[in-house]
Amino acid sequence: MADFDPDPVVCKTILTEHNYGMKNCSWSSCKNGCTVDQYECDRIFVNYMAKKFEDFEGTEYYEDDDDIWVVKGVPIFVNIKGCGYPPQTNCTIYADEFGPVGSIFPCYYSRVRPNLVITDYSWEGAVHPMIMALIIPNLITGVSLGLLSYWWYPGCQKKENSYEIPPDQQSQQDGEDEDKEDDEKKIEDGDGGTEKKKLAETKIDIISEDQKKMNSLAGVETEK
Repeated sequence: MADFDPDPVVCKTILTEHNYGMKNCSWSSCKNGCTVDQYECDRIFVNYMAKKFEDFEGTEYYEDDDDIWVVKGVPIFVNIKGCGYPPQTNCTIYADEFGPVGSIFPCYYSRVRPNLVITDYSWEGAVHPMIMALIIPNLITGVSLGLLSYWWYPGCQKKENSYEIPPDQQSQQDGEDEDKEDDEKKIEDGDGGTEKKKLAETKIDIISEDQKKMNSLAGVETEK
């Protein structure tokens, strides 16, 4: 991390460049959109002193004294990324506010990289994206693994709840089931006997007709 000093110090604008063209806008103090190419940009350079802005006493610190302005001629950025999106970040307003030479305003410098200076900083705002970047993927992975385990691992599957009938009701239920089975069997046996009887009668009728035909044929041959 850049390890910014949480207490703002005093910054003073010493130079502003308004450039055109992609080559001249390889970087800018403020960029509308973090993934687009810029063809018009503002580069702002500042001096800053190692004095808290809340302790700033006024015009006596405007002079260019090396003992006061500890870092000189460094670029300043709108935030640690140097870019943003409306309405939170408006680079036109930013240039109008911090661009005029001689402007005095609070800024934050990096204790690890003293040449890195920004105008907008909060510890929560810097840490929050990193925390979310760690938590969200891990949370999604954990939920996915949990669901897969629930669906595929037999030990995690739900078992059907079986309702146990009390003993006295169970015996009564068994008796009713047996009576029902006996009735169904009787019905099946009765229907089966009726069907067999009908088939036998039909067979007898067919045999009788065949016998009559044979007798008729035998009588005709005898007469001849």
